[in-house]
Amino acid sequence: MERPVSVLISRDDFYHQRGYWVVANSLKNAGMEVILGGIQTPREIARTALQEDVDVIGYRIMQGAPRILVPLLLERMRELGIEDKPIVVGGIVPAKEEELIRGLGVKDVFHPFTPLSVLVERVKALGAGYRAGAVAGGKSRPLQ
Repeated sequence: MERPVSVLISRDDFYHQRGYWVVANSLKNAGMEVILGGIQTPREIARTALQEDVDVIGYRIMQGAPRILVPLLLERMRELGIEDKPIVVGGIVPAKEEELIRGLGVKDVFHPFTPLSVLVERVKALGAGYRAGAVAGGKSRPLQ
């Protein structure tokens, strides 16, 4: 039996939690394995993604600045050799910052009121695509 797509869901603050839980539940109900990272720094997110061997990283940003947090996450992912894992960002992301983080490699940005069915479909497709590429490329990384 094939392992379900696994997604790490992390967030940047103690507030605005409802969307975090709704998204996590929706992904779980769609058959994905959801790892709840809770409130994590970019360094912690990268480390958890490596340890849990997730297929997708979901980062909910409400209080922080995506233009600062996403590059920090990408830098740590490169250091750990997991820069090929897809990242999606959700929350309040201004248009200029969305353009910037997409240019850095973020695969999708979900705003408030994005239909859950759209979010689930895109995350599942990203995870399956990542897994297919990782299997084909024979990637295996030791914990660091």
